[in-house]
Amino acid sequence: MPVKSKVKPKRDNKKMICYTALGDSIAVGEGATDNYGYVNYFRDFLTSLTHRRVKLSNRAVAGFTSPDLLKQLRQDAATRRDTMKAKLVTISIGGGNLLNCGLQPEASCLENGVAAFAKDWPQILREIRKSIKSKAKIMVMTVFNPLQCNDPNYNTADSFIQQINQVIRKEELRTKFRYSIVGTHSDFQGQFSDGRCKVCTWTHFCETPPDPHPTDAGHLEIARLHELKFLKISAKAKRKRRR
Repeated sequence: MPVKSKVKPKRDNKKMICYTALGDSIAVGEGATDNYGYVNYFRDFLTSLTHRRVKLSNRAVAGFTSPDLLKQLRQDAATRRDTMKAKLVTISIGGGNLLNCGLQPEASCLENGVAAFAKDWPQILREIRKSIKSKAKIMVMTVFNPLQCNDPNYNTADSFIQQINQVIRKEELRTKFRYSIVGTHSDFQGQFSDGRCKVCTWTHFCETPPDPHPTDAGHLEIARLHELKFLKISAKAKRKRRR
């Protein structure tokens, strides 16, 4: 009678991709049906593209601001572990720094939110790359403006949002910490060809009460932008290997 081996077969980790999502309520999936947001759609895309199992660790927390994310990366063991193991990391952060000021905010509150982000963002990146020693591909989405394109307060709000995005886009940080930008802000700007403001389709902000979180369509659009960026990054990496 054959003896059964007690040695368990090793799992082929090469067939698995670890993907970690960091950030705020948008990464959590808030605004989407059953919170099935852009992170889930992007995970599904990676699975279909690579034909490999994608292990998703969504460490995003609703309401997170840049100080919250920095603290999580420094102190939460599970987040540090999953960020270190990840082949791919996506980040959505910065909007909460301004949204915490309310829908009719004081300029001083918005200025403080921008200042906090400018201080925290390099530290967040340093924590990921230097302390955690993550070698993952990092994709960071810019903060979009949820106000209607014809709202009289649009430009005022956008000036603060763009200050945060300018920090994210800093070339010296992108070069030093090796991350790519997903241009959500520019994509959500303006109108469709029929004159409708994009944010009225892609966010809940035109509803009553207004909610800045993406709709199902908005989450799908954010996922699409991540997919296009990922394909571009992958194509660039292939060209480098061929040289």
